[in-house]
Amino acid sequence: MRRLLLIFWVAGATAVYTCAQSGIEVPGIGVIVDSSGSLRPVQGVAGSFLLGPASMPGVLSAACSEQMCLAKTDSKILSATGETDAPTGPAIFGLSGDEAIVFFPEVHTFARWHDDVLEPLDWEIDGEILSIRATQIAVRRNGNVSIVRPDDSTIDSIPDASGPVLLLPIGVVFATKDEIVLRQGQSEVRFELAGAESIAAMGPHYAAIRAGGAIYALRTDPGREGLYRLPGSVP
Repeated sequence: MRRLLLIFWVAGATAVYTCAQSGIEVPGIGVIVDSSGSLRPVQGVAGSFLLGPASMPGVLSAACSEQMCLAKTDSKILSATGETDAPTGPAIFGLSGDEAIVFFPEVHTFARWHDDVLEPLDWEIDGEILSIRATQIAVRRNGNVSIVRPDDSTIDSIPDASGPVLLLPIGVVFATKDEIVLRQGQSEVRFELAGAESIAAMGPHYAAIRAGGAIYALRTDPGREGLYRLPGSVP
């Protein structure tokens, strides 16, 4: 699995990342894909972060949950247990338990990932796929964002979303022109940040937001929400 083995377990809010080259376990909160396309662990606590060494180049997409982390290179999906051949280009991951729904934008197809095996799905959703949560998909059509089921029936809409969207286990993070909005249940928290380009699941309690050449960590815990710029995220 190239040069980095990621082993994920959770004790409270702490994940563990193990580097196969050194055997050193480092507590962390998630991983990001930096601007050079390398996978890097994020360590520390809210407001005091440290990026670990870049250990896996050529990563196009990545996402982490409490149970696992998946990374997409041009032609493979990498996990803690191995690698899977996959369509070329980036991927959108919807992690759930020990499996994931994966969307491949370049070929506009869905698949289910489990135990390093991809099972094609016959889902046909028109529009720009933005995020996946189990069997719910955020899609943009004609400038409007809806949440739909695999049969394309509409569940909800996100009328304010003009930028990237990330469906959380309970809630949603989305970008407007000038803000990041974290909406969970009846609560909504807004952070001033213009030009968000992407939002990804960095770990079980954080989302990674790329904007203006920098990467930000958004803490999603209810009552502890916060937006922090990661150090060293711009080469």
